[in-house]
Amino acid sequence: MYDFLRFLPENLSDLGFKSYVFMLEKPGGCGIVIKADSPRELRKKLRNVKRRAIVGVVGKEAVCREAVMRRRVDVILDWEDRELDYATLKLAAEKDVAIELGLSKFLRTEGYKRMHLFEKLRKEIMVIKKFDVPFIVTTAAENQWELRTRKQVENFFKFFDAEISKARHYAERLVRRYFDDRYIMDGFEIESFSNSVDIN
Repeated sequence: MYDFLRFLPENLSDLGFKSYVFMLEKPGGCGIVIKADSPRELRKKLRNVKRRAIVGVVGKEAVCREAVMRRRVDVILDWEDRELDYATLKLAAEKDVAIELGLSKFLRTEGYKRMHLFEKLRKEIMVIKKFDVPFIVTTAAENQWELRTRKQVENFFKFFDAEISKARHYAERLVRRYFDDRYIMDGFEIESFSNSVDIN
């Protein structure tokens, strides 16, 4: 399983993940974070994405709805105030845009706000399961203190009935789409050809 981080750590100990995807606003990571206040701003920023990288979007409900309809967007990133309605999640399934479920927002909140986020997560997972929406579970850590082990992340979301095997599959597929030259699409990849074929 891959973890999607919002920063470049100086030292990264083994937390049980296969590898890490660095989603940054500035070029330099394997992914690019696009923050937008309106669908129009989102479209403008997407046009400026030149290099091949995983593209994640952060924004209000209207921005997320627009993002799932854009071919250049790979994942809707998680944050405290993200709102995803039923229609947006259903559209994400149709357009093959992954939904990130991040742990760090629960570490940054407390009291009623955290309880509200728990309830929202429970509802999102129900809709994700209903429509088979692509999703990933991550720490979404913005600093060293928000890092957690793979087991902690998976157990947390498993408690809310997330299908962890599917989350692993979607994360792997997303990373391979950009960084594995052999990958074409699900079920299709380039096999290495061996010259030692015996024709007798």
